[in-house]
Amino acid sequence: MVARHFRTKTCDMPVRVFPLLYLTLAFVTLIGIFQSGAQSLSLAMGLSGGYAPVLNYGTAREAGAEIAIFGDIEYARAIARLQFTDVLAGTVDNDKLESGYAIHGSLGYKVPVSAQVFVPVMLTGGAGFVRYHSGFGSGGNTYFDASPQIGLTISPCWNLSESLVLQLAARYIHGFAAGVGSYPVIMSDVMIGIRYSLL
Repeated sequence: MVARHFRTKTCDMPVRVFPLLYLTLAFVTLIGIFQSGAQSLSLAMGLSGGYAPVLNYGTAREAGAEIAIFGDIEYARAIARLQFTDVLAGTVDNDKLESGYAIHGSLGYKVPVSAQVFVPVMLTGGAGFVRYHSGFGSGGNTYFDASPQIGLTISPCWNLSESLVLQLAARYIHGFAAGVGSYPVIMSDVMIGIRYSLL
């Protein structure tokens, strides 16, 4: 990787914690707003993990494991999803990468397959974020880059009970350079998780 973008000396932990707090606050707020429409509206949150065979940044071509927290809002056959995905940097074979994460929103349609199975097909948009250093080993300057992204998510779901759903998700997310000195973040992943209905 070539280090050309934003330099930062801040701790990485607040950068990761803030999106998680934002997601939690957003869904707690939605519970209160939509509680009166619970009969027609479904609100759920879940956790998932998986593998990304494509994690590209600039000239770097990597792969690694991921974990994610997500929330779904469903109305009839329409579905919207908000997801925070964290790349486990220790699983990526690149000692310059310090952290990588993405925040995406998706909107689409649930294709019914059977009484227990449905498959959401969604357009996805958001941004990928990369924190890395320019030197050898753990030395050098630390940089931060962000890449706007758009892609497709296909997410087969199995109803295990009225409240629990087993979910798979296959995504391809294409990134774009945010400006001069920035590089696109391109990712493709497969994840499996459990979601729990709040409404």
